[in-house]
Amino acid sequence: MTPDSAVIAPLPIPGSLDSSDPASADFIAAVELLNDALRETWGNDDFRDAPQTQLAGFRPSSMRRRILLGARIGDELVGVAALKLPMLDNIHSAWVNVAVAPGIRRTGLGKRLYAAVEQAAAADGRRTLLGETDHPVRPGSDSGPVLAPKSGIGAIPADSAARFASDRHFELEQVERVSLLDLTGSIDWQGKLDAAAAAAGPDYALEFWQGACPEHLVDAYALLRQRMSTDAPMAGLDVEEEQWDAGRIREGEAKVREMQAEELVSAVRHVPTGQLAGHTVLMVFRSNPAVAFQDDTLVLEKHRGHGLGMLLKAANLVRLRQELSAASRVWTWNAAENVHMLAINEELGFEPVGYSGEWQKVL
Repeated sequence: MTPDSAVIAPLPIPGSLDSSDPASADFIAAVELLNDALRETWGNDDFRDAPQTQLAGFRPSSMRRRILLGARIGDELVGVAALKLPMLDNIHSAWVNVAVAPGIRRTGLGKRLYAAVEQAAAADGRRTLLGETDHPVRPGSDSGPVLAPKSGIGAIPADSAARFASDRHFELEQVERVSLLDLTGSIDWQGKLDAAAAAAGPDYALEFWQGACPEHLVDAYALLRQRMSTDAPMAGLDVEEEQWDAGRIREGEAKVREMQAEELVSAVRHVPTGQLAGHTVLMVFRSNPAVAFQDDTLVLEKHRGHGLGMLLKAANLVRLRQELSAASRVWTWNAAENVHMLAINEELGFEPVGYSGEWQKVL
């Protein structure tokens, strides 16, 4: 059988990964195909998700639901397309991801998978599609032609992933720098934390939690999460402000636990008012405890200029070494135009290892 004969159809999300569920084998195969694509791109398994983690992510919630399509030749799954659909806000948009097995590429199957997932998004009333391409920096490689985003800042290689997005009429809106921190290095994060705390002064105090935000801080934390949805540089991406409250915080924390992850949050409290002025988040999946991922970092505008970004990030790195000591490296993503946060990361020891292209298509 040939790629032209591949059958594309929705893959049901299993209730469990038990072999008694007929959908579990297909779901596990889809997860492995996605994992293999990331390993091929980055040359490691740092982004590998356990099937149980992906299953928890694909289960619907009030915040989002997901659609999974598979391409099959005979009994073999040779391609997948995933669609993430926000349900509370940004309901005009959808996030798209397509992966094809190496031996089947450049046969037109990726185009067919994308066409099917775009049709599913349109049928759900989504008018804006968003996607991301990854572009590692490989030592000694020829940079070759590059693409600049509409933001005008940064660039990505004009490689096969970028061409696929361009050929589907996506526009490159923004470039993010991908950075990696070696936690086994010699940088004195406690010293940087002490210096940042002295610079911030007595009006700011650190708060920490792992897993669940303290009840007395949850409303203030919800405000930070809401502001994070639009305060980070977004270039021309069609993203609306998210609406967060205590219920959404608790649902998100439950989803993290279901995905078998640990979440470390450092926040800074403005002592005179008692309000939270900023926060930062690190996440570690139990299936891959050596790898941490830097998530949100935000300081509210009226509290900027006191070095709180450095205070927050240094504090969470110190806590990471104390609480989840198996972690040996941290990945983070920052918009190329976010020079302030990039400078903080560089001072903390992060080094650039690649770039991500943020793409958008209006249907």
